Amino acid sequence: MDILIEMRFGSHLYGTATPSSDLDLKAVYLPDGRDILLQRVRETVVFSSANSQGQKNTPDDIDREIFSLERYLSLLAEGQSMALDMLFAPDDAMLRPVPPLWRTIQVNSSRLVSRQSAAFVRYCRQQAHKYGLKGSRVASARQAVALLTTAEEKYGSLTKFGAIEDTLRELAQQSEHIGFVDLPMPDGRVTRHLELCGKKLPFENSIRNAREIAEKILADYGQRAILAERNDGADWKALSHAVRVAREAIELFREGRITLPLPYATEILAIRRGERPYAAVAEEIEALLAEVEVASAGSAMRETPDQDFIDELVAEAYRHQVEKPR
Repeated sequence: MDILIEMRFGSHLYGTATPSSDLDLKAVYLPDGRDILLQRVRETVVFSSANSQGQKNTPDDIDREIFSLERYLSLLAEGQSMALDMLFAPDDAMLRPVPPLWRTIQVNSSRLVSRQSAAFVRYCRQQAHKYGLKGSRVASARQAVALLTTAEEKYGSLTKFGAIEDTLRELAQQSEHIGFVDLPMPDGRVTRHLELCGKKLPFENSIRNAREIAEKILADYGQRAILAERNDGADWKALSHAVRVAREAIELFREGRITLPLPYATEILAIRRGERPYAAVAEEIEALLAEVEVASAGSAMRETPDQDFIDELVAEAYRHQVEKPR
């Protein structure tokens, strides 16, 4: 295994490390020629500190995750935030000299990253749905529960959810947080789903199952409202990640890059420490999501990654590995 690049990651890359932060390392490697020829390349190799289950890492612990070049470039093409952070990591985060191949990857970032960056945008949406306190979401969940409760009484608990599509369509026309989406199933079929506040409810399920899911969504919002009032019990680390990733996405779509360490690291630290009201952070996440959507739509980045270029990078690097004297 030839390590191509290795870097400090996580809080040590973002500029949010504290004395209690453990060290997280990310690396990319070139497989041995024999493994390439025998198609035994390991996509990911992980070395974790041997802590007991549930025990938090200490500053002395080191977690190391290593990706094959092919796997890393695949994650980058998907727009995974971790791969993007690695791409734009500064030289002072590196643990070894930067080789020419990594420079080639960095210089050609515009060919490797696209405006779609689906994983990036999807993560931002999930965080907004998870942590947002927008009143219209609560109202949509409450309306759905009422409609499904009535439908269950009228048609029975085991009736397929899709039987009330017309009624659901009327409800969807009244709310920005209720809609329909058709998704492929493992067996190749395409099944219609109701999308309620970011949660997808398949039409093949029963009305009772849909009602129970809607009730859980509503209950979760109620709990979040309580957290907003008390400003406690929140997952502040997750909230800080949501804000960070959204801001990174906005910069990427507008500037074609991500600045690291984060220029707003102190703000992220303040959120992680719970120094801001929950409701204020939730509102910021909502606003950032809207900004992400606008930035993505107006981005000058290419529509899709240059897959031919990616394939050639991997092929040339692996060819060199195969031809190296053993």
